[in-house]
Amino acid sequence: MDGAYNRLTFGVLMSQPAPDEGSSLTEVGNAVSRNGAFGRAEDIPVMGTAQGRERPAGDRQPVPARRPLDCIVLVKQVPDVSNIPEDAWDREKGTLRRAMLDSILNPLDLQALTFARRITEATPGSRTIYLSMGPPQARETLIDCLSRVPGEAILLTDRAFAGADTVATAYSLACAIRRIEREILGGSRDYVIVTGMQSVDGDTAQVPPQIAEELGIEHIAYAKGVDVEPDLAVRRIGPQGTEIVRPLRYPVLVTVTACMDPLYRSFELAREARSGSVHEWSAQSVGADPHRTGLQGSRTQVYRIFSPSEERAKACEFVHEPAELIERIKTRYQAAGSRARAVEGEAYSLGGKTPTYTGEFWVLAEREGDGIRSVSLELLGKARELAAGLGALVGAVLPCDDAADLPKELIAFGADKVYAIEHPLLGEFLPMPYKAAISRLVRERKPQVMLFGATPLGRELAPRVAYASSSGLTADCTKLEIGDYTKGSVSLVGVLKQTRPALGGNIMATILTKDSPTQMATVRPGVFRALPRDLSRTGEVIRLTADLTEEELRVRSLAVEAVESNVSIRDADIVVAGGHGLRSKADFERYLKPLADGLGRLLGADAKVGASRIAVEDGFTTHDRQVGQTGQTVQPRLYLAIGISGAVQHISGMQGSEIIVAINKDPKARIFNYADLGMVGDIETILPGLTRVLDGAMA
Repeated sequence: MDGAYNRLTFGVLMSQPAPDEGSSLTEVGNAVSRNGAFGRAEDIPVMGTAQGRERPAGDRQPVPARRPLDCIVLVKQVPDVSNIPEDAWDREKGTLRRAMLDSILNPLDLQALTFARRITEATPGSRTIYLSMGPPQARETLIDCLSRVPGEAILLTDRAFAGADTVATAYSLACAIRRIEREILGGSRDYVIVTGMQSVDGDTAQVPPQIAEELGIEHIAYAKGVDVEPDLAVRRIGPQGTEIVRPLRYPVLVTVTACMDPLYRSFELAREARSGSVHEWSAQSVGADPHRTGLQGSRTQVYRIFSPSEERAKACEFVHEPAELIERIKTRYQAAGSRARAVEGEAYSLGGKTPTYTGEFWVLAEREGDGIRSVSLELLGKARELAAGLGALVGAVLPCDDAADLPKELIAFGADKVYAIEHPLLGEFLPMPYKAAISRLVRERKPQVMLFGATPLGRELAPRVAYASSSGLTADCTKLEIGDYTKGSVSLVGVLKQTRPALGGNIMATILTKDSPTQMATVRPGVFRALPRDLSRTGEVIRLTADLTEEELRVRSLAVEAVESNVSIRDADIVVAGGHGLRSKADFERYLKPLADGLGRLLGADAKVGASRIAVEDGFTTHDRQVGQTGQTVQPRLYLAIGISGAVQHISGMQGSEIIVAINKDPKARIFNYADLGMVGDIETILPGLTRVLDGAMA
């Protein structure tokens, strides 16, 4: 679930930080040298038994499958984002008039319902409680759920919740969950909270981990399957691949991806649901603090919403012959290669003004194998660009069991300081220890900005770190810039403007953090480019020891199946992407690979085949070739969009390409608004013609 009601915001409301029992940091070293052996994180066995840890008995033992294990299913009524009327937007207030849109049950919450049903079916005597937050008409969503699986339904509804951002929503739902535990479950803590990974309107994936943080419980993200014999075990997408994890104590919160066959409505259950009752709870009835709900409790605000086409509309040059198009591509490619990529936007200057925030710009350094994940290096480059206008230093935060020589690499890619937080429990990603160590450091050092990669690890960790450090967070940003903001009595100087797609990519929203010590954001891999590696750079390495205990462990990893993509299109110089317009898998394979190979030979570059989401869903190719909001973000020197209409979800994944060429039979296709070169016509005629020209050129 994401933010409730009609607020178009994607940050978080912070509660008072949850106590970190024994999670202090101790500085144990300060150095400017970068010598030392190159370190390696402890390998996780591939689909073998995870290395066990001694753990006390009692409430840390998994609940046996034969005991009842109740499920609280969080569901949300969302607008049908496939059809949003223009007058549904209040662009001045940054709100959406949802009464003007059709409403549906959030699709991933339906997946969560199936997930929960598998748990309760296997544990006789278990109960299902549905909880939703929204206006009175959200009652229909709960009736929809009851028509599929019987249970109890609660609607959290109150005008006090209106305008809530994601964590104001999380706090309110957590208050309701506490009441459910007390009054419906009789104080039992043997239950699982289940919800969809995110909602189609907010699309932030921030609310579930923030609920878990407010409740002080574990969060298992990206669940794609569940087993209940002999104990509950969740199959999930983890940072290193697919893993099986088991809760060590309850309650636990699980977020579900699209992975299961949905349950259908029953006529008999639908009739009972209509005649039954849906309990309505108010903010006061769940004991919610009015300062932490609705607009008053929000830590972010939208100050601009706009169409994605405003971001990069172009005047496309249309050509009519394959030979002419190849010549234009060659000329532009060679010209682009002779000049450096321009820096996005103008450099910010304070001009003698006093900035609203002070402190360093931080990047979470996410480890991958022996090195650092590329998105972290990309964010270091962007952080240097942003920090320059404010005269701030750039820091990298490296949680690990042994930093070894990794700080040297981070400094070479732009860090002025490296905060190496070391502890054996930080050797592999575990949400609770990572959150405890990083949030303590954030509270102590107070950076003005902290950036995370929008990876499975980052999207699971960042919301909890933000919540625990009382900081605002914006998810999946595609643009970051420093600027000023003035409206009424509010005047902000040198703040981080965070732009992201919203409502399924139908619009873009620029968001500001408010009432927070640190501005936080997650950024998708490939949106920015890393700086060249410079081994002559020097910096400061600050080694810290996190004071963590076994109490921080709430789940155990039983097995990991490392998943390596067969194709990497992110670093390709040329991407030839096909869409639904190619009509079949046979045409996709027949036309695109020869064209990519021919362009690669002509231009002396690495060329790969990509695809749109619809092409992947149609079975034309595999997901590792998908470009777009739910696939990969690419920035090649040359991008060909063939038979791709130009949906905003696809545009968000490729609009940073230096040269864009569009080929489509529809002269009004939206993709031409983003293209440098275009050709209109039948693909089955144009593509063989292009391949013949390329073959002739090489001959």
